[in-house]
Order: sequence, then C-alpha cells, then structure tokens
Amino acid sequence: MPTIFPILRERKLALALFASGAALLLLFATGLGGWPCPFLHATGIPCPGCGLTRATLLLLGGDLRGSLTFHAFAPVATVGLLVVGSAGVLPERSRQRWIQILTKLENKTGIVLILLVGLILYWVGRLVFLNTDFMQLIRG
Repeated sequence: MPTIFPILRERKLALALFASGAALLLLFATGLGGWPCPFLHATGIPCPGCGLTRATLLLLGGDLRGSLTFHAFAPVATVGLLVVGSAGVLPERSRQRWIQILTKLENKTGIVLILLVGLILYWVGRLVFLNTDFMQLIRG
C-alpha cells in the first residue's frame, strides 16, 4: 500500500513544504494575513482545512480550547508540520531512519488514510450541522 511518507525522501520538497507552512503561520502570527483559501473563494464553501492556520497558531500559543474551536485537526497539522520539517533538516542517516519508521507505521496502521477520512467526515459534519457557525467562524 503506497504511503505519503516517501515524498519526504526528497529533502528539497520536505524543506519547501515546511517553509510554506511556517511562512503561512508567520504571516498570520504577525497580522499580515496569508493567502486566501482558493476553494472558499471559488465555491463559497469552506474547504476541509479552513480555519486550520488560526487553530494551529492558537495551539502553538497554548490555547488548546480556542484551537479546537477553529479546527479539531490542529494537533494533527502541527505534528505533520514537525514531521515534514524534521525530514528536511535531520542528518541523512537519521532522516532515512525516520522516514523508514514513518513508512512502517503507515503500512501497519493506515494512519494517513484514517486521518484523511476523519478530516473529510469532520468537514462534512461542520458543513451539515454547523453551517452558519462554521461560515461565521471562517469569515471572522
């Protein structure tokens, strides 16, 4: 079963993904904002990740409750950002071992697929049951 972790084998890609995520967080943290969600602007419907940047910033600032109010997947996104960042900066031997451990974990558990399905179900639930509150939260 293919996993997402082999993309981390490309150090430059891992660094680019980490830098993009860190830059977005930094832009929001400094009040400069980030780039708008293209899915939301094209369809008028929030994407599965809408609110995730603000939620991650709140989590990094120690506000777990506020973070989970914006997006329940903020802890997952934070861990994901750290995993990608580590794959970009670890020494080669450690990096290869880390990727091997992650790939083995994914093969045994299917954790990436479970998280993706969970994210989609969470998104649909927010759209169906919390639509007005969800839209108000996203739009500020």
